[in-house]
Amino acid sequence: MLLRFRKLKKIEGVYVSPKNLMTKPLRLADWRDFLALDEKTYGVYARTVYNPRERFLVVDEGSEAKGIKLSALYCSLLTDPEYFCGEENLGYQLKVGEFEGLPFANGFAGSKVAIVGEAPGRRGCGKTGVCFYRDASGMLLRKVLFSLGINPDFLYITNVVKCNPPENRLRGIPPGAYELLARELKILKPKAIFAVGRTAEKVLMELGFEAEYLRHPAWYVRRGVREPSSEIMEEYSKIREALGEWTP
Repeated sequence: MLLRFRKLKKIEGVYVSPKNLMTKPLRLADWRDFLALDEKTYGVYARTVYNPRERFLVVDEGSEAKGIKLSALYCSLLTDPEYFCGEENLGYQLKVGEFEGLPFANGFAGSKVAIVGEAPGRRGCGKTGVCFYRDASGMLLRKVLFSLGINPDFLYITNVVKCNPPENRLRGIPPGAYELLARELKILKPKAIFAVGRTAEKVLMELGFEAEYLRHPAWYVRRGVREPSSEIMEEYSKIREALGEWTP
């Protein structure tokens, strides 16, 4: 479950995970080239450092201790996924997933910032197991963060419900999802939490966590936004402010 920072490779300012690449890119000048890598040529997970077997980035003893606890929490999800995800959500996730295991979370275990979405997307996290990745809304989020000078792989990203709901429509939050998210955030202890979408905001509020609301990237995608606009950049700049100047 752990991905150690020393295993990453920095190419022209972009961090890649060599294990995720089926072949070495011919050109990788910046993050735009990175996010443009074709998965048929370079691999499904070529545009992120994570995959279902390496979910949590660790850089020191503190983040490794948190990463171990998060890995144990993921194992708890696997022992009783119906309780944590809900029967319908679990059943649907098992149909659409193209990886071993279930979605959970991914990111730097020592991150000061946590991004919490609603649930995995059918074409994105539901397929790959990596949060906000591959589908239109996930890649818009990544483009915006890179444009703000933030490598999205160095944040911590998760969802309220860990399994993709039928047809991408969440019909209520299973009680176990509340419990799992609370345990997850207590391990992480982020300084700032961003609720992506109203569902995430509502759940975090009910759990007693302070969170800053952000409109979901899907809201922008439905309005034809596929590249960072001034509106979404201004809204998501709050993450840049919360993160500060941390670099790996």
